[in-house]
Amino acid sequence: MTHCARLLQAVVVLSLIAFTSFNGVAQDAPEPAGVDFKAGGNTWADSKVGDFVEYTLGPGPRVKFSVTAVSETGDITFDHIIFNDKGEEVANNSRTRAPAKAPMQGRVPDSIPVTWGAAEYSVGDITLSCTTATWAKEGSTGAIWFCKDLPCGGIVKTSTDGEDSVWLTSFSRDGKKHVKAAVEPTPEPQPEPQPEPEPEPETQPEPQPEPEPQPEPEPQPEPQPGSATISSFGPAITMKLPESVRKEIKDQGMAITRMHVYFDEEKSNEGAVVEYEGMRTEVPVIYAAFKGDECDKELSYPEWLSRGGRYVDLAFEVKTKPGVLDGMGVKIVHSHLQGEVETELSTYDITVPEDGEPWDTLRLRGAQPGINRYTIFVSYTDSTGETTTQKGFSHWVVVQAPPMFEFANTVTATATRSDLGKNTSLEGDVHMDASFLLHHGLDPKDCTLRITRKGKRELNLSSLPPEVRRVITKEKIPPGWQEVAKIDFDAEQDVVSVEESFIKVRFDHAFAASAAVLPATEQWEYQFELQHKDSASPLARWSVKVDLSVAKESDIRNATLKVNATGLDKALEVKFKAK
Repeated sequence: MTHCARLLQAVVVLSLIAFTSFNGVAQDAPEPAGVDFKAGGNTWADSKVGDFVEYTLGPGPRVKFSVTAVSETGDITFDHIIFNDKGEEVANNSRTRAPAKAPMQGRVPDSIPVTWGAAEYSVGDITLSCTTATWAKEGSTGAIWFCKDLPCGGIVKTSTDGEDSVWLTSFSRDGKKHVKAAVEPTPEPQPEPQPEPEPEPETQPEPQPEPEPQPEPEPQPEPQPGSATISSFGPAITMKLPESVRKEIKDQGMAITRMHVYFDEEKSNEGAVVEYEGMRTEVPVIYAAFKGDECDKELSYPEWLSRGGRYVDLAFEVKTKPGVLDGMGVKIVHSHLQGEVETELSTYDITVPEDGEPWDTLRLRGAQPGINRYTIFVSYTDSTGETTTQKGFSHWVVVQAPPMFEFANTVTATATRSDLGKNTSLEGDVHMDASFLLHHGLDPKDCTLRITRKGKRELNLSSLPPEVRRVITKEKIPPGWQEVAKIDFDAEQDVVSVEESFIKVRFDHAFAASAAVLPATEQWEYQFELQHKDSASPLARWSVKVDLSVAKESDIRNATLKVNATGLDKALEVKFKAK
């Protein structure tokens, strides 16, 4: 018996990072067709592949949820797509959630009384029968409209103080699409022409006694809004590579060097071969890597904006032993990192050149702000007819961008006065609302909002009783900036609300005094800072300033509460009106 055995080490290049996905806790059984919105139910469990909903958000952008898969356990896989106010797609992430954990555009509070009712909402050729929930909290009213016939949650719209903040613009269910018609202005009716009457002789009017002067009725106070929307806000930032990526880049560098040496020195073209008593097995050795010096590595924000289709330039090569593999195919997968979560965005089929011809350079579209990863996959068919896919090296491109998109800063203010016998009381309220889309590479769970303020409140306390004066003087205002709040985005609280990458911030400032403490001065500046765990300094700041000065009681009617805010062209000025 004769035998010969020859073995070369088989080399297959593998990447280290695995895709990460969020999986909800215990699986929820699908809800019945009659969804109980009052109990917190939704229509995600009834949604099918191809169903979608699309909403417009108050500041201008749009968001779309489109179902792509439903598992046997009932989990829903959907694309979460964000468009800016120009209709350009700025984010597209795939998510998988249990129906009870899928995103909703609003939630009914469970700690205050809620009034339930019914209403109708038209979307194109269909009118939806809606269940409505309304409530009041701290001087503000909220409302949510639901519909059991709407997929992907069932929310039709949400509103605050009578103004819609999120509303349905289109949806598809069971393959039929419905689009809400754009509201066009209706021309006002013009009066029909009438013949001119014949002139009548003039008569002298009889003298009438002059009427007694009457005080003019004062209008009731209404919130006066001021707002500004900025397409991008804050200085452009470069995302920091996660430590796992840094390690993988280092490991890849060493492996690429070893593979280059192997292919340059190894003369055989047979790969790894095992022969035994006439039996022969080949294991291909595959080298698939990007040419770092010929690839984009980091793009500035202006450069990224100037590139049609938001493309990146890449160059790569694939080497194999044997030199020609049966049924060889090459794909490049584009994924995006948000915090530690990596989401696959696109797959590109690459043309395999003829033996001896170079591989083409690539221009791939769809890079997003933050960290983009491109990974090569090589497939081939072995002698048994089985197709195998191997993962090659990766390349990362970091796109710089501002930390916020579609930043909207809105302030509303009311100033009222009430006559209480010989005294007059003053009240002022300033509501500060901001909303924005977070940088696509930032994970909201890694972000914090810090609110600080500085200023003064000066009152004349000399006419107050000693016991009252002592209480007020104890509330000394320290000089300089003082921290008011520091809020994690994933914490349960009333100031910051998070829906995927759409963030809302709401904060209030109140003033109350009486004519007995005049002169009075109220001067404050609030500063809001977006902070991130990987940055020592804030990623973005915006501010709101409140200014009021009343010298004496006769000045109250002309006194003005002034509010200035980041992005506003001019200060918001509100006079004190009778309550």
